[in-house]
Amino acid sequence: MIIRNDDIAFDTNPDELQWFSELCDQYGHEIMQCITPLGICIPIHVNMNNDDIVKLGGHNTFLHNSRLYDYLKERARRNDFFAVHGLWHTHSPSKIDIWTAKVILEAAGLSASYYVPPYNEGIYPNMIHGLEVCQVIDSIENSINTGRPVTTPIGYLHSWRFSNRQYKHEDLENYFKQLETKNE
Repeated sequence: MIIRNDDIAFDTNPDELQWFSELCDQYGHEIMQCITPLGICIPIHVNMNNDDIVKLGGHNTFLHNSRLYDYLKERARRNDFFAVHGLWHTHSPSKIDIWTAKVILEAAGLSASYYVPPYNEGIYPNMIHGLEVCQVIDSIENSINTGRPVTTPIGYLHSWRFSNRQYKHEDLENYFKQLETKNE
């Protein structure tokens, strides 16, 4: 399974990202690292408007978090997939924002294959600027909470790193163990 890991931005903790990525590696899951090049993601809420999101994000790029950027470059050598996750983490990014974010990632040496709309919002074609659009897919979080298996080849999971998450790291590790047992 490919795990879609949304909301990587300047405010992503590199140690947490490393823990998550190594856990996915341990259980044989590929990762789609979905990067928002400008601003931040963690304190942003769906009820904020685009202007508020941009203001809150400041002028930091994910490149300003050098430990994060170095780790993402290492993950690129391990063949993770990369995705544009907006330019800022705004609602329904424009085509020019998507293109600009793609250019930033490519200039940083992270070649994006996908576009993942923030909040899973917006109407986009199947391909945009050479990026496959990855719309709504099964949530691994729902699977953890309900026991219903993920039925899509790409599973969505990102709140493992947020302080308000409903489960602990051990819950995610136990979930991956259960998946491994079911697939044997």
